[in-house]
Amino acid sequence: MIPRYLKRPKYAVFLGVFVVLVGAILLTPRKHDTWKPAADCTKASLTTLGDQIAKGAKVYWAATGPEGRYVVTVGAAELAIDADQKVSVTKTDSDVPPITGLTDMAGCLRSGSVDAVLPAGEHTLRLFRIDGETVTEVARKDFKVTG
Repeated sequence: MIPRYLKRPKYAVFLGVFVVLVGAILLTPRKHDTWKPAADCTKASLTTLGDQIAKGAKVYWAATGPEGRYVVTVGAAELAIDADQKVSVTKTDSDVPPITGLTDMAGCLRSGSVDAVLPAGEHTLRLFRIDGETVTEVARKDFKVTG
């Protein structure tokens, strides 16, 4: 049985519009899920959601490679690690203060984002692998911030 108030035309129209909107939202493809590469445990790689990113937007990245400890950076050209396993930037590649983040590569694929606002211009996202007391750059991706 349908309640009497739902039989009125304005409620039927409202219900129809609501169902269409919810359906459209649920069926919209998710861009963030389709750009990630397949997991690759043999070769390290790094990619971003796009080659050009609007100023103020997050820089989404995805990395593949053998399982282990990694650091993802923007603005850092070289890193060092001390006996206490503290990572520090030893050389920068721009005037932008370096941004670094530790991550573990589980399942040979990891993704994340750089949550800082980067200035307009060319930037390099780098992936460094930590092996004991050695930090080695294994992949890089250049991108441009516009705006």
